[in-house]
Amino acid sequence: MMNDTQFTLLRHGLPEQSGCLLGRTNPPLTAKGWQQMAHSSASLKFDVIISSPLIRCQVYAQHLAHLSDCELIIDDAWQELDFGHWDGNSIANLWDDPLQGYGKYWHAPFLHTPPNGESTSDLLRRITISIECLSHDYRGKRLLIVSHSGVMRMALAWLLNSNQDGNPHLSRVQLEHAALLHFNTYIDDEDTLWPQLQGLINPSVCLNSQVDK
Repeated sequence: MMNDTQFTLLRHGLPEQSGCLLGRTNPPLTAKGWQQMAHSSASLKFDVIISSPLIRCQVYAQHLAHLSDCELIIDDAWQELDFGHWDGNSIANLWDDPLQGYGKYWHAPFLHTPPNGESTSDLLRRITISIECLSHDYRGKRLLIVSHSGVMRMALAWLLNSNQDGNPHLSRVQLEHAALLHFNTYIDDEDTLWPQLQGLINPSVCLNSQVDK
């Protein structure tokens, strides 16, 4: 429909410190990560690029906006969850230390919050507010949003109206570096927002993929 807003979310490629829990920790992309993003975005069509301010997203978004000669918006709403005291720590070490409470968070993220970090409810709220605003402001446009795994998983959970008692958006979804999530939104005559999932694409399952996940 002409009033649909088309959303494509692109996860950043492989960053440095990839074995660590990267929320607001801000490492750059590796050369492989840059290649992954270039491969995933090669055939995308878009009118506006929106990016997380974190450099593993923003640097490639700036490059792509320059190549495409299109508008680039840097938006804090699309940055990764703030993992507080866990941020930047080895994921393996967090799992191995039960006193950290990471396992409890993983299994029930809406019920547990990272110490001195951001709640999953707050993450959901800022993403959905942004989607609603963008849907109103960019009707009929194609938006490319360069973001993060946690953000994309939360958007997927919202699209599917997932139960908040568990963690299906974490444990039941494979989301590789440079994965793509496509959905659209439609606003009806009563100003009700109707989202519709169109697809989730991991690079490793693309038949023509030449980039390792």
